[in-house]
Amino acid sequence: MFVYVIDVGTSSMRGILYNERAEVLMKHSIIRRPEYLGNGRVEEDPADWRDGLLVLLKVLADYCASEGITPDAISLTAQRSSVIPLDKEGVPLAPAIMWQDKRTAVYEERLEKYNDIIFSKAGSRINPVFSACKMTWIKENEPELYEKAYKLAVIPDYLTWLMTGNFYTDYTYGSRSLLMNLRDCCWDEELLKIFQMDEVKLCELVAPGSMMGGLLPSLAASVGLPAGIPVISAGGDQQCAALGLGILHNGEVEITTGTGAFLLAGIDSLPAGVKPHVICSASAVPGRYLLESSVLTCCSAFDWFLRSFYPECDSSDYSTINREVSEAAGTPIIALPYFQGRATPDWNSRAEASFHHVTLAASRGEFARAILEGICHEIDSNLSIVRSYTGGIRAVRICGGLTKNPVFPQMEADILGEPVCLFSNEEATALGAWIQGAMALKAFTDYPHAFSASRRNDTAKVYMPDEERKEFYEKKQKEFEELYGRLYA
Repeated sequence: MFVYVIDVGTSSMRGILYNERAEVLMKHSIIRRPEYLGNGRVEEDPADWRDGLLVLLKVLADYCASEGITPDAISLTAQRSSVIPLDKEGVPLAPAIMWQDKRTAVYEERLEKYNDIIFSKAGSRINPVFSACKMTWIKENEPELYEKAYKLAVIPDYLTWLMTGNFYTDYTYGSRSLLMNLRDCCWDEELLKIFQMDEVKLCELVAPGSMMGGLLPSLAASVGLPAGIPVISAGGDQQCAALGLGILHNGEVEITTGTGAFLLAGIDSLPAGVKPHVICSASAVPGRYLLESSVLTCCSAFDWFLRSFYPECDSSDYSTINREVSEAAGTPIIALPYFQGRATPDWNSRAEASFHHVTLAASRGEFARAILEGICHEIDSNLSIVRSYTGGIRAVRICGGLTKNPVFPQMEADILGEPVCLFSNEEATALGAWIQGAMALKAFTDYPHAFSASRRNDTAKVYMPDEERKEFYEKKQKEFEELYGRLYA
């Protein structure tokens, strides 16, 4: 069994070919970045993804030809909320409005009166990240573009059309739109009305793990692959990361610290009385759900600090900043890490980053450590809310760019007060997509067996909370939350 995973992130697009033992046979990455236009606008040319897809498929074809093998499936996972207007032939009509784009923040106040009904049906209150606000903005501000658009698609919808000619989207992307009813997984008439959206503009909803169609003959011929290779929707990137970390039971939690930080907890069913300080979303496992919290800036904040205050280091050399962060243990500085506002629990787009308890004796290493601690404190604020719904935490598993920092995993354990597990194989999202592809091909009878198979050659390190630092961080956590409350009451 050969499954080719296509993983579309915010700053890269990757193709990874796995065999039946989840071993990597070939990997190819393409670096690309959205364009930051000012005034909160963030866009990207859809040609980046089209051209990247062609490159990844051609690399796959060349490798398979050299090895005499044929891929059994293509499993697609992607970022979840960026919007592309497409015509009936699937041709983009304008640049994509990216998930980070803030032009839609106006709808937080304008539609605030609908928050209760939106949360009760869609699982989240109004926020500028989700795709419905971007679609409404297009309709109100570029009505001619809206009328010309056959579909308002997210990135995986566009790539699915390029590969199969079908306009499908799965429940995991629908649950990041504010337009899908989480309980019946259908576009909801009342939600569509609130956002002035026509259902005909949306792609057809299917369950994650569904076969979206076969590779089109014209595309297959252009890259040198057989036509008809099944294309599978693995689910959104964060849902796939949760699957790749084995978040399959109630109370299991994964924390991804990438461009932003995401916390996802597995739940068997939607909790009664859940409040909008968390997001409820569809799991990559059909019929299950996730409680989701997010921190908008994570690695991006750390990278900003490296660029601005460590001019002697390039963007790939973290040795100096890592050493100084380690030496800065015990710093009194507290950082509120709201470089792009705050997401959960209150979606405060007015929030800004700030540093507290700064003296003339403060070093740059202390500021860097305070940023990392601030990210962990913000994660802990969200974890406390999730814990109240799950009745406790069974396991915390971590992944993402910041886990490469030698201090950060132990810092997470100390501040969260929970053991955290870091797998040696960091490819959580891609492994989740492999699991989904293997399940679709009926290589396994259930998800736990598929997860075990994906990690059979993996090792894991568990970081235990340091009891000596517990009181120090508990006091910092309390002051962190008090500072936020005083600034943004």
